[in-house]
Amino acid sequence: MEPNGEVRAMNSTMQALCAARGAVALEAIARPVRGAGSVLVRVTHALVTPLEREVMRGLGAPSEGARIVGTSCVGVVEEAPAGCAVARGARVAVHPVLSCGACERCRGGLALHCAARAIVGIDAASGGCAEWIAVPPSACAPIPAGLDEAAAVFAVHLARATEAVRRGGVDRKTFASVLGDDLLAVLTCLVACEENPLARLVATREETLKVAEQFGIRHRALAETGRRGDQELVIDTTGSAESIEAATRMVRPRGHVVVAGLSARAPVAVDLSRLALDEIEVHGSGFGPLAGAIERLARRAVDPAPLVTRRLGLAESAKAVLSAADAGQFATLVQVGRP
Repeated sequence: MEPNGEVRAMNSTMQALCAARGAVALEAIARPVRGAGSVLVRVTHALVTPLEREVMRGLGAPSEGARIVGTSCVGVVEEAPAGCAVARGARVAVHPVLSCGACERCRGGLALHCAARAIVGIDAASGGCAEWIAVPPSACAPIPAGLDEAAAVFAVHLARATEAVRRGGVDRKTFASVLGDDLLAVLTCLVACEENPLARLVATREETLKVAEQFGIRHRALAETGRRGDQELVIDTTGSAESIEAATRMVRPRGHVVVAGLSARAPVAVDLSRLALDEIEVHGSGFGPLAGAIERLARRAVDPAPLVTRRLGLAESAKAVLSAADAGQFATLVQVGRP
């Protein structure tokens, strides 16, 4: 089976938000059917975030045709193979990293780094902003009773935030600065604050600083922080050349920088000699497992509701992608179908 749960077309169609050559539009395309070893999920909710805008700018593997956008979606399993651990009717969040399950990395516990991986909405042709999606059962994480799907759809981004904090080794003794202005920045700081309440958000936009204040997060404008090189850990959630450079100048000698942001425009713009002379450690951080993020959402440790900038139906979602990187646009909640 291909890592994206290869599917074949059938006569019926579905509505999907498709991107091609820098344009995005709602299109009627062939609806997928379940292939061998995959499950068919009827999508109920999806998110449009600044990450979708980066895909429009070129993030991800080249695509010859249209690509369905959206890395985050939840829905209901409509079809599953006999004996599958994911039952028909189950509410699930879809993990965007699709792995083959058979390569050496998958067998060694590194399925998120599968040699043949495809990322929903980034590398894979199928994304979450569609009425249906076919994925391997391993990509489905159950949503517990009592957790609303409109909150569960944040699990993918919360898992990225949790992974960034884990990679940074944040604990009660670690003072961490989270650098960024988007959804991932706020979520990462919320997770870091669970480990150390002194974690702070460093942002460039006033809208982000206001949201940080709303959540009770310590915050400061980047222009006011200086570049004194006194931070023990900086987690960059933007991934741009400018933000990575700022992070390396904020951190102290033998400090740590975690690069968690994904950007289509991030050429190397870091003084590598300084990294060597100051012995700065740089760590990458990608997607994390969904179970912990769903558990956090279920127990209300993180409430994503204030981060929903707009609520739209699928028919209106194209405009959300085009404005996703604008100031104050953290996440657009797209209701794709009925719960």
